[in-house]
Amino acid sequence: METRFFFPCAAFFILACTANAEGDWKSLFNGKDLSGWTVTLDKHKPGEDPEKMVQVRDGAIHMYPDTDPSETVPFGVITHEDTFSRFHLTLEYRWLDKKFAPRKDAIRDAGLLYHVHSAEKIWPDSLEYQIQEGDTADIVLLQRHATSWKHPQPDSAPEGQGDAGLLPENGGVPIVSRQGFLYLGRFPEYDHLRGWNQVEVIVHANESAEHRLNGHVRARLGDFRMPDGAPLSSGKICLQLEGAELQYRNVQIRELDEPLRSSKPHLALSAVKDKPARSATITVKNPLNRPVPAALSIEGVDAAAFSATAPAATIGAGESMEVTVHFKPVRGAARYSAGLRVGSPEQGTFVLLQGIGLAAFEGKNEPPLQDIVNALGIPLNAGGTKLELDTKVDVIGDSKDVRYFVKAGEGKVRITPLARFSPPGATPFGIVAKGTTTLVESGKLATSAEVADSHQSLLPPLEGEASSVEIDTPEEGFAFYLNAHQFVSFTDPGLPSEAKIARTARVYPARLFAGRELKDAFIVGFEEAANGDYQDALFLLENVKPAP
Repeated sequence: METRFFFPCAAFFILACTANAEGDWKSLFNGKDLSGWTVTLDKHKPGEDPEKMVQVRDGAIHMYPDTDPSETVPFGVITHEDTFSRFHLTLEYRWLDKKFAPRKDAIRDAGLLYHVHSAEKIWPDSLEYQIQEGDTADIVLLQRHATSWKHPQPDSAPEGQGDAGLLPENGGVPIVSRQGFLYLGRFPEYDHLRGWNQVEVIVHANESAEHRLNGHVRARLGDFRMPDGAPLSSGKICLQLEGAELQYRNVQIRELDEPLRSSKPHLALSAVKDKPARSATITVKNPLNRPVPAALSIEGVDAAAFSATAPAATIGAGESMEVTVHFKPVRGAARYSAGLRVGSPEQGTFVLLQGIGLAAFEGKNEPPLQDIVNALGIPLNAGGTKLELDTKVDVIGDSKDVRYFVKAGEGKVRITPLARFSPPGATPFGIVAKGTTTLVESGKLATSAEVADSHQSLLPPLEGEASSVEIDTPEEGFAFYLNAHQFVSFTDPGLPSEAKIARTARVYPARLFAGRELKDAFIVGFEEAANGDYQDALFLLENVKPAP
């Protein structure tokens, strides 16, 4: 993993003068007894530990210190009395020798739970930083919802526990978990099976968490929710005991202020080798009444393909700063992944960087639809990972046989072009009222005479360089169309067209785009020739639902 830094020569002086003004570190464990902690064991009331499964020995919390290895032991947690929302928590743990039934023949397991509710039961509803041999810092959701990132090719992921995860800056693609339980793991191993391990978790309310182990970032997650969809912004902290002897020590916490805010959590850029390409700009705001360090660093598997510039390495109280990000492919045609950190891990902001690199314009040089939606932060199965997809069947992957839409709620329907990989030229798109064949133009994708890469890019501009258009739609419903250079493509394959393929459009439900949760939204991809790549023009339609 490469990290690249960009800041003016005065940055070190500025950082020194704006020393972190967060709260002091506070010890949650006094090293002498369990003051402030409650032991809860399976089949026992909170506070009951008749067999002394949890003790304090030699300045550490010791799980099962005097228990005979032949015994069957209860699992449990110890819960701290305080509630936390924004914090940086650190602790050390180490495994000792004894293992007990019912996990005597299993790998040793425990965990750090945060944002805990219902701590009186085993296991409490919470977010878990897994502590397990070879799997420490994995993500476990216990009756909680969150967004994280998974491996794009799970069959080629390392062996291990749970579904295959991958850091977004290393190529992970988003996963929105709205189920009661999720285990996301198989990240690189950084834990020591002998000796002490350093655990860190940096949490910001319901917004984000970063799992660190022995100095390495190992997992990210965000958008924490209760089962009813309410934000999960705070809770208690628990340490698990789960049938293996271990010790915890140096349990410390530092409560944090609100971090820097980025106008966009996800940037998607594209570039053709040796051709001009557009950059992207974000605005980073300091919500505090004191200056906050804001030096830039780029990290991740493709850090060398991105660069960033900003006018300063600190942001004044209540002020904002623009950061410009550039993308230049360095390893050929592919999807590229990295992350931009502005400021510190505790008080800064992290922006996911995605790029689509092309070797040349058009034809076989173009990216597959799956790579495009991955780069745009849209979690869906496009129906295949190759450039050419099936043009005959009604549905592929996660697509739906939606031919007509109606408006889903108040306001207008918004149409946003997400990608375009087709021949140059202004390209009209619009709607056809249900029961008619009349094309009603809604807008035009801009010609490359105005923007050099607009016909081979992510987020292509409309004429006039607008990024989206809002339209009124007929009550009876409408089909969506693209009037391309060979024929008109429709979401309804029954409308008259000169196309030689059965399906000139694919429609996919969309729940997330570039870190933004969507409601009543669909992705429409068009094919304007015959190979079935469905990325000649890709649009996001919002405030729509399938027509009856």
